[in-house]
This record gives sequence, C-alpha cells and structure tokens, in this order.
Amino acid sequence: METKKFTQFGTFSVMILGPLFLLTLIFSITLGQSDIMAKIISGFVALTMGICLLIFYKLTIIIDDTHLSFKLGTGLVSRKFPLASIKECTAVRNNPLTGIGIRLYSNGWLYNVSGLGAIELAFYNKKSRIRIGTDKPEEIAKLVSEKLGKESPVTTAEKDFIEKSGYWMVAIVLAALFLPVILVVAGRRETKTEFKENGISISGIYGIDINYNDIKQLDTLPQLPAIKLRTNGYALGGTLKGNFRLQDKTDVKLFVEKGSPPFIYIETEEYKIYLNNKVPSLTRELFAGIKNKQ
Repeated sequence: METKKFTQFGTFSVMILGPLFLLTLIFSITLGQSDIMAKIISGFVALTMGICLLIFYKLTIIIDDTHLSFKLGTGLVSRKFPLASIKECTAVRNNPLTGIGIRLYSNGWLYNVSGLGAIELAFYNKKSRIRIGTDKPEEIAKLVSEKLGKESPVTTAEKDFIEKSGYWMVAIVLAALFLPVILVVAGRRETKTEFKENGISISGIYGIDINYNDIKQLDTLPQLPAIKLRTNGYALGGTLKGNFRLQDKTDVKLFVEKGSPPFIYIETEEYKIYLNNKVPSLTRELFAGIKNKQ
C-alpha cells in the first residue's frame, strides 16, 4: 500500500503565536506576587498560546490507497476520510480574511495553519465540504483525483492567486512578529521628563502633561505603596508605566522603576502620579527642579 505524506510548516501561525506565547509567559513570570490575579490570567493565556502552537505549527496530509487523513501539529486535531466517500478533490484558495485556523466557512469546515492554498473535498453522502490548507494544493488534488479516477479541476485564477499570495502574507507575518517587540522596547525606554514654561511633560507611552499650578502635593517617598493590579499600562520586570490601582483601591499613574528609590509623588485634582529615574541622584534633581518651579 503506497502512502504519501504532505507536510506544511505553519509559518504564519508560529510567527503570530510564538511571540504572543513568549510575551505572555515572560509577563506572567515577571509579575509581582501582589499582582496574583493578573499573574493567573497571563499564565492561562500563555498556556493557551502554548497549546495553540502545538496544534498549529504544522499540518500533515496523508494519502494511501483507501483513505485521506490529516492531522494538525502533534495530532491533537485530526480527521480521516475513506476515499470511497470523496466525490471530488479540488485545489482552491481561501479568503484572506478567514483563511487561517479551524473555522466554519460558507460550505463547511476549514483547517489551515499558513498560506491561502488548500484542497477542498466534496462528499457523496453530505452537502458540507472540508477545506485543508497546504502549500501543494495542485499536486495533492491531482493525486487524489487519480485515485478517484477523475481529473482535478483547477482554475488559472486559483493557480495565480496561490503563487502570488505569499507577498502580502509575508508583510502580515513581519508586522505580527515585530509589533510585540516594538511595544516591549517602547515600554522599556526610560521615561523622559521635560520642564516647560507652565508645567512638566512626561513623554513616552502613557505620557502626561502637568501644570505647575495644578500640583496640590509634591513629595518624595522611600518606597511605592502596594500595587493591586494594572488597569491600563505596561508592566515588565521592574518597569511600570501607565494606569494602576493600589491595594487601597486608589487609581494612580506610574512612571517608575520599582527597584530604584526614591519616588516622586505628585498629586493634582485629576491625577495621583508616582515618578522616578533609574539613577536615584537624577530623581532627586528632578524633584528639586519641580519644587523650584512651584
């Protein structure tokens, strides 16, 4: 019995899920014990991303004299069809917006890990069809059709699309790969504070402008108050930027490096802000500069 295997590596899926898995795993590990709920949630997300990687890192189609079967990744998802039940096997292209993953499409179920090329199976005993992603749709469709004693219908448009679809797919993959990296790098950049005529400007992500006349309280603290959770901000390692909630349920804005006291506390009618620099002496200089401007 002759058996043919066709394996496609899930480049698109890995390039999307890989960075997400690593980022959520790192985020879960680096969160403090006071952020236990966020730690549990990010750990669960990392686990989910890991399982998805095991499923979508490749797709293998297996054809022998009696059956066509396929399995995703390690085989957590697989299906098997007798050749006698298959009416037709066609090389097709998937819709760019819905062509990746496991999902329902207009005529049945789609299984795909990368690219838009696929084979579509039509059956004698049911109306719904099955689409299976592959980087060799024409070759597989021809092989199956030969086993069924039929010719494989493949249109010129489908051939051209399958050949040319890789260009924009590469662009999407590169964007998915570098966007998380850009966010991490941007978050890790040191917060810059600029003195202006009427106030100070804290630049970077989650930046804010503070008018000198709006400052109700200005002080330095040897340590941060206990933080309950991040509501809308960046937290990786000891770098905290954006909106957080303290254990006493006070909402604050943080622009701090946790391991580099002291911390400047600024309170206005609208905000409660904690700010510092990696270098303690620069934090003291910044505090003195703000105080002199009041």
